[in-house]
Amino acid sequence: MAVLFALLAMVCFAADNFFVTKGLMRTPNPIIAAFITLSVNMSFFLAYALSTGVLSEVRLSRIYLFVISGFMAPGLARVFSYKGLQTVGMSIAAPIINGEILFAVGLAVIFLQEPLEPEIVAGVVSVVAGLVILGYESGRKYPGSVSVTVRYRYLVYPLLASLCYGTSLFIRKLGLNVWGSPILGVIFTGGTSWVIIASALVSSKNYTRFREVRRGSLLYFLMAGCSTCIAWYSLFHALHLERVSIVTPIATSYSLLTLLLSQLFLRDAERITRPVVVATVLVVGGIAALCLGK
Repeated sequence: MAVLFALLAMVCFAADNFFVTKGLMRTPNPIIAAFITLSVNMSFFLAYALSTGVLSEVRLSRIYLFVISGFMAPGLARVFSYKGLQTVGMSIAAPIINGEILFAVGLAVIFLQEPLEPEIVAGVVSVVAGLVILGYESGRKYPGSVSVTVRYRYLVYPLLASLCYGTSLFIRKLGLNVWGSPILGVIFTGGTSWVIIASALVSSKNYTRFREVRRGSLLYFLMAGCSTCIAWYSLFHALHLERVSIVTPIATSYSLLTLLLSQLFLRDAERITRPVVVATVLVVGGIAALCLGK
């Protein structure tokens, strides 16, 4: 059952990346996109919680880990992720963001004593190789593209997103070990992120740019929010049932799907070269090897 939840999360995260990329084409404002998608998430899960009465179980000693997790991701991580999608494209940013498994699995092995089988080692090596190729490819100069220096500088966005996502996944597992309620874990993780994004909008006065959101972009951002509702629900249930080193690689292997969506629907916006394809195969292949560690 945990594997099925993780697979569903993978599909929905891929859809989120695709919809956000489409929305950012006409409204290039990642923080607005993050706020809209998080607002959809919180509206759904709060309505669910209020209708079921699970909020009566809330205790401060049970939620602090989810608050910390929410501060890192999707709060900071989603902004970095969307900025990466905007600046380097889905086919390059998505696989790099999938590097979160390196951080999540590493922390789980060190602090939760999850076993480190040969398949996991092979998977990590494959993922790292894929990320190195992607980093090199993103720095190449194409006709009409930005300079090599600028391309490398933009890599910081997906890399920071990867760090935040991976550490947040590990902390969520700790929280679920303390308090086995996936739905409340989602609410307090997402709620913290929503407060962070809302505060950033107010302090920067970026909220005035809501009027710049195109109708088509708004529709894509709302669709992305619906996708992440399903993805979050599935991911938290999978983490509750299974160890980090199994769930994380499956749920974050959406790079293969995002690459396919890029090729099918974003040919004018995405440059998918042979090295990018090879790197994506390495990343996804490494994730498959990690799954064999079960």
